[in-house]
Amino acid sequence: MSVQITKAVLKDFLSNAETNVLALTGAWGTGKTYAWREALLAHKDGIKFKQYCYVSLFGINSMAELRMSLFTKSVAVVTLGKKLDLDTINEHWNSIAKDWLKGQYERFGSMMKSLPHGSSVSLGLEALAPSAVRDTLVCFDDFERQTTIKAEDVLGLITELSEERGCKVALIFNAEQLGAKDAYRAYREKAIDFEVLYAPTVQEAFDLVFDATFPNRDLVLRHVVDLGITNVRILRKLHQLITRIVATMGGLHSNVIEASIATTVLLCWCAYAPDVSKPKIEDIENWNKALLSFKKEAEQDSVTLAWVQRLKAFGFIHVDDLDLAIARIVERGYVEGTGFVEVAKKLNEELRSNEMLVPFTTVWRRFHNSFSDDQDAFIVELYDTALHAIAHISSNDLNGTVRLLRDLNRDDLADSLIDKFVHANKAKPSTFDLKEHPFGGSIDDTKLRATFDTVHSGLKQLPGLEEAVIFIAKNSSYNPEHLEAMMKASVDEYHAMFLKEHDDVKLSNLIKWSLRWADSEHAEITAKAKEALERIKATSLLNAIRVSRYGV
Repeated sequence: MSVQITKAVLKDFLSNAETNVLALTGAWGTGKTYAWREALLAHKDGIKFKQYCYVSLFGINSMAELRMSLFTKSVAVVTLGKKLDLDTINEHWNSIAKDWLKGQYERFGSMMKSLPHGSSVSLGLEALAPSAVRDTLVCFDDFERQTTIKAEDVLGLITELSEERGCKVALIFNAEQLGAKDAYRAYREKAIDFEVLYAPTVQEAFDLVFDATFPNRDLVLRHVVDLGITNVRILRKLHQLITRIVATMGGLHSNVIEASIATTVLLCWCAYAPDVSKPKIEDIENWNKALLSFKKEAEQDSVTLAWVQRLKAFGFIHVDDLDLAIARIVERGYVEGTGFVEVAKKLNEELRSNEMLVPFTTVWRRFHNSFSDDQDAFIVELYDTALHAIAHISSNDLNGTVRLLRDLNRDDLADSLIDKFVHANKAKPSTFDLKEHPFGGSIDDTKLRATFDTVHSGLKQLPGLEEAVIFIAKNSSYNPEHLEAMMKASVDEYHAMFLKEHDDVKLSNLIKWSLRWADSEHAEITAKAKEALERIKATSLLNAIRVSRYGV
């Protein structure tokens, strides 16, 4: 209930005319300043002071600078939260004019000091301006980040403002990170009237950032609770990242979305939370070495062991391509160019494929684990489930299904499945290449093998001549399709290749690899290459000399 208590305390503080001092403390990132500003705007009409001044102590280097900031940064309470349009200016011109003049001094004060007599004017204003700060609501923020001014001097100024100038003062800071704790304790009794700790629960912090309509809100909350994230800045970053990631995932499997959200929460925590038990996100590519380690706990580094146990407790047991893509999103802040969309779509296809195979696998399980006498029903179910998953079943699964249907005297259904499989996989020619298939030898249905061979021959896409010869020249090795491409190329194609300029490979290497087949079964390649070189040789004496170097 920390948030509700703080809201009640701030409401009471802002609504009375007492010139007291409030200390609002809490950890970094929990939203202390946000809570103050929210209360300020919510209860603006009840504030008894006409002027308001907010000063961050971070970066202020002297008491003179601090006192001057009190003057230059004070504004009329009635203008807080209002858009500076014509109506506001007309309604509050006197206050706005004063605020503008003070702002101009802050902007041009350093310039004045460099002008003749400007230094005297500036020093005069610096001496007189702070005395003008009276009956003002003042907020000093980032007290723990102040390293130049002594804490007791700041607290002395707060006492002066409260007791001598009729001001109400709020001091916001992280007590745990306060370097001058002893000084604060020594002066707290005199300077601070009451202190409130702003320590929102995970749920309270989460509710500040994620509204009730946020997509997948409960899922995000579950993981946030698991990691105990109360830092509002981290939650806002998380809100931003998840919004961008989910926007690219329309229509994808729910498991992909859930995995992406879980990883995003975890990696955002790793990247931004000041927690010694977490690993560094920049080392994510090496996490698997620790996550999959078989070392005994006593043999492992204690720090590494701590974060490994934390990740496993979260349910994160290994790093995959999806995790690496999300890590790049967290580090960069955007999705484009991280490879996330491609990886997510690939995972989506795998999950959809597995789902399509469930009925098919169930039928086969019934075949192996039952003696039920339902042959006709079984045949229909086997065919229907295979047809339903035809784009996802493997060649071996197809072979087994076809063989079983033939054994059951249903060649018609077996042949139909073969035709449907071919139609569903024509965009993937390698599917029909039984020579390169790791289990191609086990596919023993005669018609299936013959169909695959015919389809592969018709679909096989050979590389172009230039692509084939460049590959061989660069790698000093080749695949059958490279030689086949060189065999099928015409003399004109060899002629064009030799005349073309190549930046990534030497012409001499292209010629040598084109001529080296004279004493092999691929002698036709050498013959075509020689004929092309003869044409070039005949064009000029210079080219004749060049070509002759290759023995042509």
